[in-house]
Amino acid sequence: MKKYIIWMVIAIVGITSCSKDYLNPLPTNSVSDEQIFSSVAAAQTALNAAHRYIGTYTNHTLAYIMSDVMGEDATVTSGAYGRPTYNWNMFSYSYSQEPSSNPWWSGYANYIWPALYKAIDHANSIIAFVPELPDEAGKEELIAKAYGVRGYCYLWLVRLFAVPYNVNPNSPGVILRLEPAVATSDHLPRSSVKDVYDQIIKDLLYAYEKCSPEKTDFITPKAAALLLARTYLDMNDYPNAKKYAEAAAGNIFNGSNLMSKEEWQSGFKDHNSEWLWYHHFTPTTCNIYASIPSFYYHAERYIGYEYGAKVDIDDMMSDKAVDMWDGYGTVRWTKAFVDTFEDGDARKRFPFYFYEEDGFYTSKFGHRTMMGDAEFPMARIAEAYLIKAECEAHLGGNAKAVLNALQVKRGATPTEGTLEKIYLERRKELYGEGHRLHDIRRLHQPLIRSIHPEHWTKLDLPADSPRFMLPIPENEMMHNNALTPNDQNEYWR
Repeated sequence: MKKYIIWMVIAIVGITSCSKDYLNPLPTNSVSDEQIFSSVAAAQTALNAAHRYIGTYTNHTLAYIMSDVMGEDATVTSGAYGRPTYNWNMFSYSYSQEPSSNPWWSGYANYIWPALYKAIDHANSIIAFVPELPDEAGKEELIAKAYGVRGYCYLWLVRLFAVPYNVNPNSPGVILRLEPAVATSDHLPRSSVKDVYDQIIKDLLYAYEKCSPEKTDFITPKAAALLLARTYLDMNDYPNAKKYAEAAAGNIFNGSNLMSKEEWQSGFKDHNSEWLWYHHFTPTTCNIYASIPSFYYHAERYIGYEYGAKVDIDDMMSDKAVDMWDGYGTVRWTKAFVDTFEDGDARKRFPFYFYEEDGFYTSKFGHRTMMGDAEFPMARIAEAYLIKAECEAHLGGNAKAVLNALQVKRGATPTEGTLEKIYLERRKELYGEGHRLHDIRRLHQPLIRSIHPEHWTKLDLPADSPRFMLPIPENEMMHNNALTPNDQNEYWR
């Protein structure tokens, strides 16, 4: 009999996993079908577990940070400038990750892939078994949220492990597992990118149409709409991307539904009305130092230094630091990127640096009561503005008005509504939130690092480079009988 994990009894997801976890996740601490699917309230634990796998640092921290440090604006300290590095992010930054089945530092695919598929398996179980329960309050809501989780997970998987939709929708995507996994589950091949996107749209539409707007720590209709807008933007389907961006923003694009400058500058750690979906990370669920703020943040500023100034290395750990949280602090930002922000722009959250060659710290993300205690936005209305502006630019609409509303709200000078300006605004608004790699890929942009002194990996890659894709994990390749060596992504064969 299949068993299902209850998230409350697990202190943390282990770094290593059984080689057959992808096909048959059978956790040690578990309860039977009859117990977990005896009522809607009991089945809620399966949804909690799915969120737990999405939020585990072996997925969330790695995938989101990776998607920025594989770009050109962020860098990872080399450890040569007075601050030790932390190996985990170095391998994604330097494009030296591998499909190893015993990855530890370097095999990111072997963390992200199983975490997302475990979340998918819990969503599949809810979708399969909860409809059989007697009707009671919350039943349809639970099913709808499970569809939303599944759509979200497949969107991340196909963006990381497959060719972009607008390059070749008929190329191999990821594996569509739509039934609860059991010991006798079929081994499945990779579905096409198109088939995966079709499934994502079906799942997110279900969530959009049936989810409750309450409790933004779970997916809501507006959050599902924003994910649909992202999905359609990947597909160059601008009318539908525009439609769902408007739904996500409540069709309000005058700036009134965006965070104030003060909220933006407070450091992202508490959800607000602009956040359509957020995840609450605790020191237990994110493993404290493995939280996103731990890698981005060091201090708010230093007393006696102007904002954005060079701080003497002797003051790094001194009492001149304001609101210091001494995590890893290894992700930095290039001077060229920092210089794209005007001084009055609320998003210019780069309070200091120690060495020119090592890049700027950011204080965009912070901690609350202790390190690892923070909320993180999974979907924000600002992204809906940017998607709508991009679609309007393609469709001949008033992209400038939408873009300017966002810029004015942030304290930036309004610009023309060209695609070039919109793409730059995406980088400035969404940095650190896991978007840059996906934009490089869908926009067919090259990666240019050689012109930036902060990059110790002087790596330039052409547009549509196969190195932008992660490898299918070695464990999947070894234990899924439906795959052959030719199913591995091109660069990794």
